[in-house]
Amino acid sequence: MRRYVLLICIIGLSVSVSAHTSLSPETHHFVSLHGDLGFSMLLHSIDNQSPAKGLNPNIGVDYRLFHNNFLLSVGVEGMYGLYANSLEGIEEVIPMMDTEGDLFNMHVSVSAARDHAHMINANVPLLIGGEWGCFYFLVGPKLSLNLYGVTSSSAQVTTYGEYDRYYDDFYDMLNHQFETNRPMTSGTLPLKWNMNVIAHLEVGGRLDDFPKSSGYYANRNKVRVYLAGYVDFGVLNLKTAGNGEPLFQYRETDQGLQFYIQPLLVSNRSDNAVIRNLSLGAKLTVAFPMAEHGKSYKYDSRRVKLNYRKRGGTQALY
Repeated sequence: MRRYVLLICIIGLSVSVSAHTSLSPETHHFVSLHGDLGFSMLLHSIDNQSPAKGLNPNIGVDYRLFHNNFLLSVGVEGMYGLYANSLEGIEEVIPMMDTEGDLFNMHVSVSAARDHAHMINANVPLLIGGEWGCFYFLVGPKLSLNLYGVTSSSAQVTTYGEYDRYYDDFYDMLNHQFETNRPMTSGTLPLKWNMNVIAHLEVGGRLDDFPKSSGYYANRNKVRVYLAGYVDFGVLNLKTAGNGEPLFQYRETDQGLQFYIQPLLVSNRSDNAVIRNLSLGAKLTVAFPMAEHGKSYKYDSRRVKLNYRKRGGTQALY
């Protein structure tokens, strides 16, 4: 009799435990599409210049594996970066002689400067993480290869003359090259970015799957939608070494002085600089289930008999 009681207790305990334990590992394969948009900065070591600020959208496709709360994501994505540099405080004083042989100082100031850099990269992310109910995270590296990069700048230049023997300065005299807000531009110049390794972290949750009062999660085998916040940080230096032109310079020509401006990232101020990118933003992922071998069966532990199973496929009790 005691043996039967002990056997019944063991069977009851086994049923209680198995009601919350998968009979076989839960594994799902997905093809996912993701898009994200973030605020981005170029952190650099250029003296007296603030970090470049901009936007950093991405779009990609991934293979996604879910196995007992473990996540693996491998794919490819296209990354676009737009950055704006600040070019403030550019002023020059040029000693000159006018047509009558009098010495004077030409003051040159640059205003309304616009300096933009564009980047297009192909990224290969390899991310691992976990998913528990509505919460998930992924972390890992992205190999980033530069496909395209350009930069350009434009500004307005104002010049005026200062004479020792005159009390007032001289403005807006075209025959002396004293002008106000004369436009100048660098045109579009190529910008080569180095290969990069980006450290990625995203933390978020599923939008399609919220717990019900019974504790059962709906739509677990359907399309999954994730929304997360992410951080990307470039580990390697983006800037290639080079000998750039001065940020602002002038040359004497037959028509007088000609003024030139260079984009910051190809000027001599950025020679030997260290530049890394940092992005923070939101990421939306839609994961579509791939065809799986066999079927998946789920049972309500209160409605099926002990050891009841259909043949084949993955099976779980709740």
